[in-house]
Amino acid sequence: MSKELIPCPSSAMHAGEFVARLQRYAITSHAADHPLLAALGQGAFHDLRGALRRFLREYYVYSRNFTRYLGAVMSNLESSEHRALLSSNAAEEAGLLDACHAEELRRVGIDPEAARAPHPELYRRFLRAIEIDPDTCLRTPPHLATQVFCETFHDICRFGGQGQSIGALGIATEGIVRQMYGRLLAAIARAWPSLPPRDRVFFDLHATVDDDHARVLLGIAQDMAEVPEGRRQLALGTLKALQARAAFFDQMMMLLRGEDASEVPASRC
Repeated sequence: MSKELIPCPSSAMHAGEFVARLQRYAITSHAADHPLLAALGQGAFHDLRGALRRFLREYYVYSRNFTRYLGAVMSNLESSEHRALLSSNAAEEAGLLDACHAEELRRVGIDPEAARAPHPELYRRFLRAIEIDPDTCLRTPPHLATQVFCETFHDICRFGGQGQSIGALGIATEGIVRQMYGRLLAAIARAWPSLPPRDRVFFDLHATVDDDHARVLLGIAQDMAEVPEGRRQLALGTLKALQARAAFFDQMMMLLRGEDASEVPASRC
């Protein structure tokens, strides 16, 4: 459950206030503030490295398809101006960095050159650094919960129309990514304290630059929220995506707890 009430689409509030409240709902949701993220960030596993490797192998299935989700959203947009705004996001997913974003990375101690690669390759670089073969990941069927999450998210982005797809990709994803990835970065630093920044740049990059992506998507959402039906579709897409992510995290939590328990040596009588 979220700590905020979801705003009513038929209320008389300003479009900007509606979107801001919907974003607050997402940030305080079970998906964004999930016990799994807290447990990983706090190192609350007997075998933290093993738990992270297992989770991040599954998360790779979602992450590597992100450009597919983005393309689906862009295909739904009715406004050429909105499509143009998202084209810069697509370019960055392909590894392009403008001067402003490069400077943002330098300010937080990240070499922009380390981030100039397609984002799926940055994730593969990270997997190799923590001794996971990305090609083996692709040959291995994902957990059922992972497949359900990815297919559900794609269907919202592809078939939910422009309102639901922006709610899912913007408010329920880019709008909460800094919070989620902050927990994952804490877990990664705890598990692999000597990991070079270049190898974990995928997560640093998204925790930094995605703030701009979120602002672009929030601006598009605000345009759609000028009418009650637009607000309703935004809220539907947000709720669907948050529920899909939370269900995925719930299943991963049970999986990781079960696998971690098997690593604990049996106590002696």
